[in-house]
This record gives sequence, structure tokens and C-alpha cells, in this order.
Amino acid sequence: MIKVYFPDGHLEKPVWNALIEAGYKLKKSQRGYLIGVDHPEIVFKQVRPQIMPFYVMMGRGDAGFTGEDILENARLKHGLNNIVVVEKLPFRPTKLVVAVSEEIYPDVKTIEDFKQVAGSRQVMFASEFPELAKKYAEMHGINAIVFDPIGKTEASLLPPRPEADLIIEVTEFGTTLRENGCRIIDVFKDPVHSVFIASRESYGDAKKKRLMDNLITDVREVLASKNLISLLFNVPKEEDIQPVVDFLTKEGFDPTVSRLAKGGVAMHIIIDRAKVKFLKPVLRDMGAKRIATAPVITFGD
Repeated sequence: MIKVYFPDGHLEKPVWNALIEAGYKLKKSQRGYLIGVDHPEIVFKQVRPQIMPFYVMMGRGDAGFTGEDILENARLKHGLNNIVVVEKLPFRPTKLVVAVSEEIYPDVKTIEDFKQVAGSRQVMFASEFPELAKKYAEMHGINAIVFDPIGKTEASLLPPRPEADLIIEVTEFGTTLRENGCRIIDVFKDPVHSVFIASRESYGDAKKKRLMDNLITDVREVLASKNLISLLFNVPKEEDIQPVVDFLTKEGFDPTVSRLAKGGVAMHIIIDRAKVKFLKPVLRDMGAKRIATAPVITFGD
């Protein structure tokens, strides 16, 4: 059996949806901490992604879904020599940015501007990634007191008398920061991916490794399938069949070809959604009829 930490926050929905699409039945307990799953050898417990690396490091769980930024912050604080990154996950990536209040620092557009305005005075630096914030301050020679605001980081910049002079915050498009009057003045890390981590001891156990690899492969395949569709079409004329097969094979496809009852064949390929609009006109010119698409989830290579 493996105990896997399930994320809350912005990672909860994409991980939940990916597992559901992969065929897992999930159900939250009444208190919301344990997530039931129809797999006898997997236990999910929901915790904040920020604490997962510590729990996994201490052997309280086998694995978990977290972010690269959180993992890097935990490495700086705890070392985490016994944690392995099993997989980077292709969820929509975010980025870590440095921001200030537009009202408090109207002329600050870059980190160099901020350093000139701040000079040698001690500034307040807020981030839920305090170790990364300390590293950033040292890199740029900023005299900073770093603190974790325990909540919405951008709120610590709001005037009057904001608690912080600058922040490091995770964002996707910067919308929330702009809505709160914050200006991004530097990008610390871009992109920031989600990761599936495991303790080295657990991942070294053959049975647990197999369970974890199968779980994360199911998630990865669902995510990889988001841009894939099935392209299906008929080739009714016998003389058109081989040229179409030859063309598709040359283009890197391995089409499924099935005989139709009244003559001709039906063909099926899996293709990136963005390429369909370019391929369909070519297939029509080669004699393809009744072209259709359908969603697909691939399992394995």
C-alpha cells in the first residue's frame, strides 16, 4: 500500500480531474482530509502542497503532488536528500514573480529601480516561499527581513501602511496582482511546473514503485491526451486506399484500416488537435469521405 498526499489549492482540481478521467473513482470524506479511491493499495490524504515535502522527507507518507517552487523552498530549508522527483507534470505551468505596490512605489519598474529607492535601509519582504525570498534578497544585495504572511501574499502590499515592501508570489497571468494594484518588477522563476515526489526509500521498494509509476503514468497519459483526438474517415474507392495509406505512413502515422461492408475502408489515426485543419483538406483531395473527430485518452505508447 502507498500513502499519497493529495493537494488542495490550485492543484486540487486538475489532479482530481485527471484521475477521474483515468478511471479512478474519488470521494472526499465528511471532514475532507481523506479522499476515498477505488484502489485497494492507494490511500490519498489531502494536505497543503507546502507541507508535503516535509511529510515525505520524514517518512509519514510515500509520495505527493506539489510544485517545483514549494519543493525548491523546502530543499533550501530541510535538504530533502531522500526525496526524488518522479515526474514533472504537464499541468498549466505558473511562474514566480517579484512585485511591489504601484501606489507606494510608483516609479519602480524593475528590481534595479527598487534597489536604488530602497538603498541600504531594511525592507520587509513577504512570501510563502521564505527560503527562496532569502535567496533572492542575497542574490540582489537587498537588506530584507523575510516573512511568510500566512495567507494572500499580495494583501501585504495593500496601502495604507502595507506590511511588505515587496513580495515573491506565484502567478499564472498576473491578473490577481494587477487587480490589487501590484506591479511585477522581476521574474524569479519561469516556468514553475507541478511535480510528483516520492521518498527515496519508498521509491526503492519494487512494489511501491510499481504502484506509484502506474498512478503517475495514468495522470500523464490523460494530460498528454488533452491535445489529441481520433480522426476517422472513409475511403470508399479501392484505387484511393493505398495512396492514402502511403501518404499517412510517410507523415508518421500508422493508420488502422477496416473493411466496409459495401466496399472501401474506414481509417483511424490519432493526431494533435492543432494539425487536423491542415490534414483534412489533403485527405479530402485524396478521396476521403465522412471525416469525423472524437476525443481520445491514450494508455501507453
